[in-house]
Amino acid sequence: MRLHQINQLAYPSTLETTWQDSVQAGDQILLIEEGFLRTQQPDAFPSALNQLIEKKEIELYYLQSDANAYGLPSNIGIPLSDEEWVDMTFSANTNISW
Repeated sequence: MRLHQINQLAYPSTLETTWQDSVQAGDQILLIEEGFLRTQQPDAFPSALNQLIEKKEIELYYLQSDANAYGLPSNIGIPLSDEEWVDMTFSANTNISW
């Protein structure tokens, strides 16, 4: 399993396409830092994330500490504690930070 860590709300369009195309079936995506805000964009990102989840059968996570810092709930993804994030990072075959 590969873990893709997304830490930006948006990337230039070519990089956005590149990271999404690189996700393979069974991979995991973790939204961290400003990347958590992707769960709050109703028109663009959640629909793209939902398509990735369905099409490539991936799991989407976010850091609960980032959600708390922004004071926002998420309607997509699975919350992780910082400890669970560390465990996930060590258990992944490959970590890719975008």
